[in-house]
Amino acid sequence: MRKNRPQATKPQRPPINEMSYDELAAWIHTTRAALHKKKARERAYLDRRVARGTHTPTDEAYEADQLLLADLIALLDEMEASLQGEAPYGA
Repeated sequence: MRKNRPQATKPQRPPINEMSYDELAAWIHTTRAALHKKKARERAYLDRRVARGTHTPTDEAYEADQLLLADLIALLDEMEASLQGEAPYGA
C-alpha cells in the first residue's frame, strides 16, 4: 500500500501580477513578518538542541533553512523598495 504524499498547496493569494498596489504591499508586509517569526522560532529550536548537545540531519536542514529564510526576507525587502518606487500618487 502506498502512503499518500502531501501535495503542494496553492498560494492563498492571487498571482502577484494581479494584485493591486495595496494588496501587494500588505502581502509583502504579512509574509515578511511570518518569515521573521518562523526564522526566530527555528533559531530558538536549534539553539536549544545545541545546548543539549543534540544534533541530527534535521538540524542541518533547519540550519540551511535559516539561510533560505534570510534570503526570502531580503527578497521581500527588495520587492517592497521597488514597489515604493512605483507607488501611486497619494499612496
